[in-house]
Amino acid sequence: STCGAPNVQKMDQTNRLSSVLNLKRYPVNDANTQEFRTLLKKTRETYEKDGIVTLPGFILQEAIEKTIAEVERAKGSEWFTKSTHNVFLDAGDDAFSEDHIRNRELATTVASLAYDRLDINGPLLTLYHSDSFCVFLAQVLGLEHFYRLADPLGAASINIFPPGTAHNWHFDESVFSVTIMIQKPESGGLFRRTNPIREKGNETDELYEVIENIVDKKEDIASTLHFEPGTLSIFSGSRCLHEVTEVQGDKDRLVAVFCFATKKGVRNSAKVQELFWGRVVD
Repeated sequence: STCGAPNVQKMDQTNRLSSVLNLKRYPVNDANTQEFRTLLKKTRETYEKDGIVTLPGFILQEAIEKTIAEVERAKGSEWFTKSTHNVFLDAGDDAFSEDHIRNRELATTVASLAYDRLDINGPLLTLYHSDSFCVFLAQVLGLEHFYRLADPLGAASINIFPPGTAHNWHFDESVFSVTIMIQKPESGGLFRRTNPIREKGNETDELYEVIENIVDKKEDIASTLHFEPGTLSIFSGSRCLHEVTEVQGDKDRLVAVFCFATKKGVRNSAKVQELFWGRVVD
């Protein structure tokens, strides 16, 4: 079944969900209603057309504030990444030269608070472990098989961008990503992305040329997406090249990242665990 076993405590889950999610505006817990069907249709159509869909005001102000407090309490246990990666976040391809855009190393600085550092009863993990939220996402993505990631670090995490940090151009390892904006910086920290331009496993010379033009600022076809705190984003991150520009001012940019997979038991590679959380956990 989608999202693992059905949860017997559905009532309890709905009660807990109502303290996190704006159920009046986004009735994801009530799949039998016309409101739900309308929401699903609109969300799914936008995602398929644009490779991304955003739902503003998805989580409540109170949940945002609790999450910011959770991050403050956990400060010091995040892992700070200052590293380089290619646009595919992999080990590269020997068929191309080292300075070819396929292999070129780009600098990224970001901190991340791992799943095992978050509060299991806090707003984010309450939402992440909600079956109705999980089923809603599966339906938006049109996926029959859909599971939470089994990664003890990366299942759900919070990306922390202190001033001066940025995430360079890349495609995600996972086919899609689900994020929630928690706190905007004073300036910068813009999310820029292309339309879907890549079919994973079918990378062409034309694609490499497009990527190179964006990275080298020769022909930047990316657009900026504006997120307000509380906005849920469902994004086809393996098909769309994207970056987060440098954060400026005194405030951190905080984004919750929820990971799912189409098979049970999926984890991040040791390379990705090491890169974003500084440790490898089986």
